[in-house]
Amino acid sequence: MVGHKLGEFAPTRTFRGHSSRIERISG
Repeated sequence: MVGHKLGEFAPTRTFRGHSSRIERISG
C-alpha cells in the first residue's frame, strides 16, 4: 500500500531509487 502511494506521489526518480524496497514490499 505504501509503495503504491509513494510511487504515485513521489517522482519517477524516487521510485527508481526505492525500486528495490517497493519490489520487496510488493513481492
